[in-house]
Amino acid sequence: MVALLVALTIVALVAADYFLLRPRRAANPTEDGLPLPGLEPLSAAINQLPAGVFLPPSFTWSRIRSDGDLLIGVHPLLFGLVGAPYDVERLPGGEHVEKGAPLVRIRKGERRLTVRSPLAGRIAEVNRAVSGEADWQGLTEGGSWLYRIVPERVAGEVPTWLIGASAVEWTRRQYQRVRAQLAALAAGPEPAGTMADGGEIPAGILARLDDAAWTAFERTVLGN
Repeated sequence: MVALLVALTIVALVAADYFLLRPRRAANPTEDGLPLPGLEPLSAAINQLPAGVFLPPSFTWSRIRSDGDLLIGVHPLLFGLVGAPYDVERLPGGEHVEKGAPLVRIRKGERRLTVRSPLAGRIAEVNRAVSGEADWQGLTEGGSWLYRIVPERVAGEVPTWLIGASAVEWTRRQYQRVRAQLAALAAGPEPAGTMADGGEIPAGILARLDDAAWTAFERTVLGN
């Protein structure tokens, strides 16, 4: 009888932890003391570009592996604009993708941003680790790439991509361009006025836009 009561007590404590404590943990905006994506200033994405990372003009980034394959990811500025939580829709491994074809879709509710491929190639590997709780600032080889691609005609593509200081300067120009457009599209005077005065782009601002503004942003910035 005593053993049964002890067992029931343990079960009750586990159930209390699951049903009472889990919701509080989920509501906490940090994990191990680190801010979740979309909660930090978007300007932090401007100056963070590790050595060896190329920026194609498609809001993607690429790193060339020693075997010639490419690791491809999405520019962290886009994740910050969408804001946490978000979903990342990927193509399956083994699929061939053409340059300019849809490569990744970042989903926020019913809306999506379509990011297009910077080159043609075969998807050799898909990284499923990157999700709405990934480090949106990270451009590290280990965690934030989405695809490993076996490229076609890479010798003709890489010379058009940006690296080093030119890549950082491109990102800064895009940040200013995005801020100007969002100041015109943002609903409500507060975020628009802040950006118009040279302030930060609010993290997750795309979630505040209506469908028409979202479509206009995607068409103008991503060329869709």
